[in-house]
Formats: sequence, C-alpha cells, structure tokens
Amino acid sequence: MNNCCRAMDRITQSLYPVWLIAANLIARLGGMVILLILGHGFAADQLGSYFNMLAVIGLGVTCAQAGTGPLLIRLQQAQKHHWAVAFVGLRVLIALTAVLWITFKTNGDIAPLGQYWPLLLIPITAALSPDWVISARTEFSRLSVIALIAQTVGIIIATCAALFGDPHLLFAVAPAISIVSFVASVVFTFIPTQAAPTKQTKRPSPSPAPTTSWQACFGLIGFTLLAGLLPNLDFVLLASDSTLFLAQRVFLICAAFLAAISSALFAKQQSGHLRDIWLLGPMTGASFLLWVWPGLVAGVIYADPSDELINLLQTGALWPVLLAMLSRHILILQENPAAMWVGWLCLSGLIVSAAFLPSPTDAKDILLLMQLRLGVVLGLLYLCHRQHVRRVATS
Repeated sequence: MNNCCRAMDRITQSLYPVWLIAANLIARLGGMVILLILGHGFAADQLGSYFNMLAVIGLGVTCAQAGTGPLLIRLQQAQKHHWAVAFVGLRVLIALTAVLWITFKTNGDIAPLGQYWPLLLIPITAALSPDWVISARTEFSRLSVIALIAQTVGIIIATCAALFGDPHLLFAVAPAISIVSFVASVVFTFIPTQAAPTKQTKRPSPSPAPTTSWQACFGLIGFTLLAGLLPNLDFVLLASDSTLFLAQRVFLICAAFLAAISSALFAKQQSGHLRDIWLLGPMTGASFLLWVWPGLVAGVIYADPSDELINLLQTGALWPVLLAMLSRHILILQENPAAMWVGWLCLSGLIVSAAFLPSPTDAKDILLLMQLRLGVVLGLLYLCHRQHVRRVATS
C-alpha cells in the first residue's frame, strides 16, 4: 500500500504543471472563443488595428508585470514581504510610464487615442494584481477559477460587441478581462485556504531556496523581461501589415500556453528531461499543425481568411518551437548570477537592431526575419549555457 501511495505521489508531482496549464487552458479557451466571436463579427482591417494596439499594450504589461513576477514569487516564498511591497510599487511606476509611452505612440503612429483609451487600464491592473501571491503558494486551482470568471465576462462583452457591431465594446473586451482578473485575484489572495490536511495525507511542501544576491535578482528580471517581451517585441518593432497582427494572435495562443508551463516549472524549480518534455512537446505539436494545416487553423479562427494569412501561418510554423527552446534556456540561466547581464544584453540587441538595421517590406519576409532573430538569440543563450557548464566542470 505504501509503495502504491508513493508511486501515485510521484505521478502527481510529475503532472503538477497540469494545474497551472489548466488555469491557462481556461484563459486560452476563453480567448479562443472571444477570438472566434470577434473574428466572425468584425472586418479584418478593424481587427488588424485592434490587435496592433493589443501588441503595444502587451509590451507595457510585460514591463509592468512579467519583469518582476518571478522575483515576487521568490520573495513571497522567502517571506520577505517588505521587499515584495517595494517591487509592487516599482511595478506601478513602470505601468504608469508604459501608459505615457503608449499614449504618445498611439497619438503619433497608430490612431488618435479615442476609443483605445480603455486599453490603457490593462498595464495598471496588471501591475497591481496580486496573482503572484497565489502562484507562490502553488495554489494553481485558484488561478483556474480566476481565469474562468474573467473569460466569462470577456465572452459576454465580445458577444455584445459582435452583435451590435460596436467598436467601443470591441475595445472594452480586454480591459474588462483585466479588471475582473485583478478583482478576483485580490479576493482569492485574501480568502484563507481550506483546513489543513490530516496526518495521513499531509506532505511536506518543498522550500525553494530564495534568491539571495542582487546579481541573481538583476539577472532574473532581465531574463523574465526577455521571455515576456519576445512574443510581442518584433511584431511591434518590425511589422506594419495588419495581416501580420492577425497571424500573431494565433502565435500568441502558443506563447500563452508556453508562459503557463514555464511559470509552473519555475515555481517548482523543475529541471532535467521532464522540464524539456513539458516545454518542447506541446510546441512541437503546434508547429506541426501550423505547417501541415495552416488553412484549417485560419479558417477556424477567422470568417474569411486570406491566402496571405494562411501563407504567413505556414511561414511562421517554426515560431512556437523556437520560443519553447528559448524558454528552456531562459529557465536554465535566469537565476545564475554569472549570467546576470545576458538577458539584458539580448533584449537590448533586439531593440537596437530593429531600430537601426533595415527590415523587409514584405510580410512573409518580415516573419522569416523574426524567426531568424529568435534563432540568433537562441544560439547566444546556448553558447552561454555551454560556457557555464564548462566552467562548473573545471571548477
């Protein structure tokens, strides 16, 4: 009986990312439903402009939330609450700065702010959200409930927007999801957990070692920003074709699943082959689907997908696998003090190269360039990892 219990415990531990993936699956399924509703309710040019703005907002959210998210998890697990509050204050300052930057960019490059203004609430709610407390406690089932509530509200608003053809409701969908997620996160953070398990079922929870050095903290923030910005960065910096942003919404579904898996692996400090299977397995399947049946994927999401969109999805088929391999190396290096500058340098290199090097005008060539840039960053991270392995072996 004891052997059977131990075997079941090992199986449960090996499947732990399922809980966080379940939360993200609810969010992604809700997002898929919303995308289907909007994709069949609005014209492609309207959606292209909307998705363009969401990509810009995504950069602001990443800067405000994702950059310090893992560090806040470690601080919460180490019971360093004063430092955690300080970093939340920093997140709010970053969010306000992002809102100002987005406002200037929107007025100059995309459109007068007008109906876009509700989207500016998203970085602020993301910065204030205490969902990192729930992740630090590894209460991933609560994240599922939060996602379910928020996506239900989003589906209702998206349905109303499509039925009435109201662009103002279109731009209220994402802010409503963000605000509801924030409120639900606050509620679930302060709701006490259930009664402690009995002696027979109680298991000691792992006590992850907190990040102790400022070098590790600095590197963790840099790598987390790199991982969070990669799905949106090149699209914002290089893309101008609205069809590219229609294709990006499909790629972002893969990126969201990958982010959920990476978060669970980080919270549990998973390493080895199990980490690689969780990261690479789903994204290999996604790449295969985009390569073999891009028309089917496009036809499910959009009412009348163009041949250009279908070709773009097939051209970008390697994008999910490249992002998964990058996520693997980021997880390996992000808490290594010796690699504290690597994430920052890769991120700076991507921004500077996009600003100063000429980029193609054809959407297909731009997508190929994006994948090439991901491959270059992947090669750099691989070399850094190999250098670290050699240094450890010789020490």
